Amino acid sequence: MNSNEKKKRWVLREPAFPDADRAEREKITGRIAAQFNIPTCLAELMFDRGCGSVEAAAAFIHNNYISGRDPFLLTDMDRAVARIKRAIGDSREKVAIFGDYDVDGVTSVSALYLYLVSRGVHAGYYIPMRADGYGMSRESVDRLAERGVTLIITVDTGTTSIEEIEYAASLGIDTVVTDHHECRPELPPAVAIVNPHRPGDTYPFRELAGVGVTYKLISALEMDRADAEGRDRFEAERAVLLKYADLVAIGTVADVMPVVDENRMLVSFGLKKIQSSPRKGIAALIEASSRKKEQSRDITASFIGFTIAPRLNAAGRMDNASLAVELLLSESDDEASEIAAQLCEINLSRQMEENRIASEAIARIQEDESFFDDSVIVLDDDKWRQGVIGIVASRLTEKYAKPTILVTFEGMRTPGLPSPLDVGKGSGRSVKGMNLVSALSYCDGLLLRYGGHELAAGLSVTRGNLPEFRRRLNEYARSQFGDLDFTVTYEADMEISASQITLDLAENIKKLMEPCGTGNPPPVFILRDARVVSLRPISDGKHTKILVEKDGLRFQAIFFGMSPASLNYDQDDSVDLLFTLSVNRYMGETSAQLILQDMSFSTRFFRQRVEDRRKVAELMAGAVFSQSDRYLPDRTDFVNFYGVVNDLIRGGRDSFSDQYIMFLMNRRFPADRKINYVKYKLLLAIFAELDLLKVSQYPCVPDSQASEWALPQDYVSVVRVSHPVKVDLESSVLLRNLRAQCGDT
Repeated sequence: MNSNEKKKRWVLREPAFPDADRAEREKITGRIAAQFNIPTCLAELMFDRGCGSVEAAAAFIHNNYISGRDPFLLTDMDRAVARIKRAIGDSREKVAIFGDYDVDGVTSVSALYLYLVSRGVHAGYYIPMRADGYGMSRESVDRLAERGVTLIITVDTGTTSIEEIEYAASLGIDTVVTDHHECRPELPPAVAIVNPHRPGDTYPFRELAGVGVTYKLISALEMDRADAEGRDRFEAERAVLLKYADLVAIGTVADVMPVVDENRMLVSFGLKKIQSSPRKGIAALIEASSRKKEQSRDITASFIGFTIAPRLNAAGRMDNASLAVELLLSESDDEASEIAAQLCEINLSRQMEENRIASEAIARIQEDESFFDDSVIVLDDDKWRQGVIGIVASRLTEKYAKPTILVTFEGMRTPGLPSPLDVGKGSGRSVKGMNLVSALSYCDGLLLRYGGHELAAGLSVTRGNLPEFRRRLNEYARSQFGDLDFTVTYEADMEISASQITLDLAENIKKLMEPCGTGNPPPVFILRDARVVSLRPISDGKHTKILVEKDGLRFQAIFFGMSPASLNYDQDDSVDLLFTLSVNRYMGETSAQLILQDMSFSTRFFRQRVEDRRKVAELMAGAVFSQSDRYLPDRTDFVNFYGVVNDLIRGGRDSFSDQYIMFLMNRRFPADRKINYVKYKLLLAIFAELDLLKVSQYPCVPDSQASEWALPQDYVSVVRVSHPVKVDLESSVLLRNLRAQCGDT
């Protein structure tokens, strides 16, 4: 067991009303449950998520708490509309929509392009390649000037492009910025800067995605048009919502924006549009990504996040993001199908490249202990694909619970000849509590450029500055946060009994809680002390289907991304489960299904483990026991144990959990001879005494800060010792003593 591996803890989510009187809480949740005919536990969950009354619950369920939020409340929206109106009314103007290469940027470009063209504007779009770096550049401005562009409208970018917008102005090109990234103290000299994160901006919801800001711009333009034509301005805004909500939903979910407040409304409308009347390109992408072509799909935020978004993103990561725009703009079924198939192929290549880079990065971290002393992981390479390092950084942040920045010098000045002047492109992901943009700002003088969000950012840095960048970034993290606790925390909404896990609950969660996402995650439950009935691999061993039982009730559970061998659990183990609920439809039957996020041996198991450890210590000190306790190892146990350890060592492993060794041993024995923990520990001690194995142990200990355990199980590492002559098992003093202590041998 590597002591630097992440620890896990399950905690209950902080309720919206932590000081609520228990009796009052029960009264309100009872009313909510009765009013909407839902299980009481779901009403309790909604209360803890902020629905403190029947009226608030109704607003949440019906998604109708946003009413006429005026886009002109955004700073500079009036100036943006005025400048774009000039372009709409002047056929001599050429407008370029400048977007980012991720899904948020692609959907923003598509929505604004469709709108401007519908208004008769001579419009085009420009999305840089990732190799060109994030955002505007002088080169991109030059290309647009050559096309005769007179107005640039940025979407999902532009807030930090100070020099580039100054340069565009010097060429006679106006710029309107629409963005949602964090602002620096200095803003660019644009005609208008529409960004809810601008200092002093009074718009009541700051968490719009880039495409959300684009939607507000289109709404403002259409409302202004309605005013001029004497139409109802909010009916005009609703028409915009119905026309572009699908693109807004995809960009918002893909950019991991909070699915709350206005975003929840936008995503909800968008999901309905995709389900009922999808654009040709989106329909083709859904078709191309579906394994079972004949089945209709439930379009949820998760489906966007795990199916649609990665394929649209793959274009910008591996090729050209304009391909994704072409798909979204396509009016031809054949063309849409062809592009969708291309994007699926590109996404497969992206997955392979991602796995390669992740394997290399993890190997380097494991080989260099200095990374475990750092608060922030910084890694670089000359050949990593720039479009993929952001995903890998996210995986490493999840694995090690540390902010991670990966830098690639792909496309370096002289391949094979590293230079301090080589410019590397970096992508970072952070953990909750550490604002990555603030951390990069602390390193401002070392970076060529940077920008992004609290939890995700991009940057450019020279090779020569990289060591100092790593040092200063870690200096910032230590000064701000001291000794960070790198425990990975899983948040649950509540513990639940087996009788509460019903199809009715699963269906009501789907019906009332969606759309779910950041800020409104799918409800997560804990079930304690369930018994494992069976485990079996599915999808060629990539995932595990587990049948569990509690209080006479049985449930099917799926653990995605985990094989049975990697779980180290066996039939009849007592486990605690952390899960979301889904509705499973199979062979004409419908049932509630548990989607596992994590599992551990149950609290009862750990109590037994503490008792077993006490018993081992007593036996080592000379305590008497009986044959029926099954503590005394015999020759078959020794042969079996040594064989299992030998097989593991030959397979390249010298570190493993106690539970896994016991699992492997017990596969060789019938049920009546299964080895228990006490006997296993005695076997280990005897082999160590005889110097047949050098043993290091990492015991599981209670976490003083929580009711959970810091590690799910004990770990042991062993080194086999060679002897010139055969070691006699009977020479073990410990074994002789144990035989003497066994009262009925």
